[in-house]
Amino acid sequence: MNKALRKEIKKHKELYIFMIPALIILIIFSYGPMYGIIMAFQDVKIGTPILKNEWIGLDNFARFFSGAWAGVVIKNTITICVLSALFCWPMPLILALLLHNSTNKFIAKTAQNFSYLPHLLSIVVTIGILRLFCDGETGLINILLVNLGQSRINFFGDPDWVYPLYIISGMWTSTGYSAIVYLSSLSAVDNDIMEAAEIDGASKLKRILLIQLPCIMPTVVTMLILNMGRLFAMGADKMLLMQTSLNISSSEIISTYVYKQGIENYQYGFSTAVGLFQNIVSLILVLSTNKISKKLSDVSIF
Repeated sequence: MNKALRKEIKKHKELYIFMIPALIILIIFSYGPMYGIIMAFQDVKIGTPILKNEWIGLDNFARFFSGAWAGVVIKNTITICVLSALFCWPMPLILALLLHNSTNKFIAKTAQNFSYLPHLLSIVVTIGILRLFCDGETGLINILLVNLGQSRINFFGDPDWVYPLYIISGMWTSTGYSAIVYLSSLSAVDNDIMEAAEIDGASKLKRILLIQLPCIMPTVVTMLILNMGRLFAMGADKMLLMQTSLNISSSEIISTYVYKQGIENYQYGFSTAVGLFQNIVSLILVLSTNKISKKLSDVSIF
């Protein structure tokens, strides 16, 4: 440890002391379990110590890519990632711009509160509400369709409805919460610049596009990079709740496949390999998005 570093630590020793508990938790719960990655290269047997399992190299990966479900789960995962990036990611930004530039602050505050509330619901409750609205017999949507002379739709039995239901429910639960970050950035935009542009005759749309968006672009890019890392590594819980035997061709994604192979079928080595593949792709997405952003806009998170 050089002299300059020792001096810096001594100068801010209180801050470093406060960091110690968080660092310990990070090591125990985030970095410690990483040793389990070696199971992806083993034939894991229940009851056998992890270091004594048979080493099989890349056989688990070969088994996954040669399996019948590999193409299905990868296709479904990529499709949901693309749709989420196209529809779910821009919505919080659009909502934040609308709320921030609203002339009626009471309506804006009310809309913000109501858009935030769905985030407080658990995924189980969210999908429960979705099922109530989309029920084939008593669902409100099908009742309206019948009254309009249309045939009923089996939303959770039709594979074609998996993606729309997943994206729409995701937009409903996450848009209001994610908009808070953009609203915070918009509040930091200099009002003098906005007023000067208004005096010069710039319309509200031009002020948004030419002043507000460039000012919050670092926040927009950061959120995009972070979202890209989470997209491919989406959790299995929501899709498992939406999944039925009739829509499994569209609802089986990598996360649900890992869950079934690891928890239900006890294929721990195989499920670890598939999960590792998913995480590697997520890492590549984050690094690629960060590099492209840094090259095009000189904004990046590292």
